[in-house]
Amino acid sequence: MINQTNIIKFSKYEFHGGIHPEQNKLFSADAVSKIIPLANELLLPLYSTAANHNKHELDNQQRTSIGDQVHFGQALMIQSNSNSSAKTKSHAPYDAEVLEISEQNLGHPSGLKSLSIRIKKTENQSKNPFLKPFDNWQSESSDVLLHRIEEAAIVGLGGAVFPTHIKLAVYKRSINTLIINAMECEPYITCDHRLMIEQADAILEGALIAAKIVEANKILIGIEDNKPQAILALETSIVQSHKSTNPTINIIVAPTEYPSGGEKQLIQLLTGKEVPNKSYPASLGIIVQNPATLYAIKKAVVDGFPLTERLVTLTGNACGNPGNYWIPFGTSIEHISSQLAIDLTSTDEIIFGGPLMGQLINDTAIPTNKSTNCIIFNTTKNLTEGEINSRLSLLPDGHLACIRCGQCETVCPASLIPQQLYWFAKTEQWNELEQQSLFDCIECGACSYVCPSEIPLVGYYRFAKSQIQSNSIKLINSDKAKQRFENREVRLIREKFELDAKRRKTAAARRKAAEQKPEDPEGKKTAIQDALARVKKNRENTS
Repeated sequence: MINQTNIIKFSKYEFHGGIHPEQNKLFSADAVSKIIPLANELLLPLYSTAANHNKHELDNQQRTSIGDQVHFGQALMIQSNSNSSAKTKSHAPYDAEVLEISEQNLGHPSGLKSLSIRIKKTENQSKNPFLKPFDNWQSESSDVLLHRIEEAAIVGLGGAVFPTHIKLAVYKRSINTLIINAMECEPYITCDHRLMIEQADAILEGALIAAKIVEANKILIGIEDNKPQAILALETSIVQSHKSTNPTINIIVAPTEYPSGGEKQLIQLLTGKEVPNKSYPASLGIIVQNPATLYAIKKAVVDGFPLTERLVTLTGNACGNPGNYWIPFGTSIEHISSQLAIDLTSTDEIIFGGPLMGQLINDTAIPTNKSTNCIIFNTTKNLTEGEINSRLSLLPDGHLACIRCGQCETVCPASLIPQQLYWFAKTEQWNELEQQSLFDCIECGACSYVCPSEIPLVGYYRFAKSQIQSNSIKLINSDKAKQRFENREVRLIREKFELDAKRRKTAAARRKAAEQKPEDPEGKKTAIQDALARVKKNRENTS
């Protein structure tokens, strides 16, 4: 039982739809987090261009090349073709030698490769803070704290992987409430749950740092009622360490329902407010952060460690030692399976993420990255009926015809009409899909879960979104090409008129000069005589 205090409150609001899939969290929730032994080699993605650094700043930093020796926590930067001169978003998880910089398959659903760097562990290892710790971060300015978060390459670890420093900087001074999204509603995943139990103080300190940056005066922790240990740990931490602080901190407990962890659904559960269509939580004065992200902020600001690892749930009926493990980014599935004695030959499916919103992986050389919060190892012959239903949003085909039962509409948390979106997507009616608010879909998979025809609805929506975005890019490029062509035509016509005007001006000047020049018959006669004399002289010299 949860003892209600002035810190703990219970949600009195709800959102539309939702489902109650089998949780399957007991596999990993109760085990103390462990550390996976370091792999000899890691494959780290170089996520994006460091666009907010200018060229001078990057020229003063060491760029990574093949054969370099890098240290734990060192930023990995390479030469690029962009104006910013370098790319960085990864830091070395240990002391290593750079083996390779190339395009690699990192498991993206499109199959496209990404620029990556392969490093090999060296014999001597150190784990000293690479960044200078702030002993008293309360006295630092928001800009200094933002720069530290940027230096540490912290991103949203709830799945969006959006740069945290950008999110905090954009909404600075327009926020009054910081929400910690501790719902973790998807089946199997327990890494945030475990992190809150073991690192409640660090998470709350990270939340206070984020609240200082955006100048929020209130912190709300949204959490499901199936996590009593985490609730107790957070409450204890608030009472012992943060009770008298500003902003105020409250824990709001909500019923267990999927997808209560969706950003808009969580805000509605905690505040009763709905985020407007095509808008962001900041329009309501709210910003949402994940517990793992806040823990990473604390580690970077207070301890001086950049983001090089995260807690990952390893689970499934083919996983012999399920639990939550600290895994450096870039660790391959092969290495993880070898450390947990997982027989990959008897594993029918590997899923990055949860069963409803995750991604099927078919290459065991693919490494973990900042968005990897869970890896499920399953043998399909041992799956329960609920687990089979959970897989439907990941399967590409084999479904029956839509019978218009309306169950998908009942459970849609975004209040959409999924069967209508399905028909428009299937018949490639892109304009109609946009009018039906396709991009409000959070791809939670609830519609696929309840569909009696086993239609992978989310797959159709993802395809439609990618097509609409692709068409939009093509249209923009076409408009740009048309504009360039029209500008060229205008330029050529202008140059032609300018050339004609110049010729007319030159001809007019010549005529005017000829008209103003006086006649000189004697001068002409003398010139002719001189020319004849030169010809005669040349002939004599030739003879």
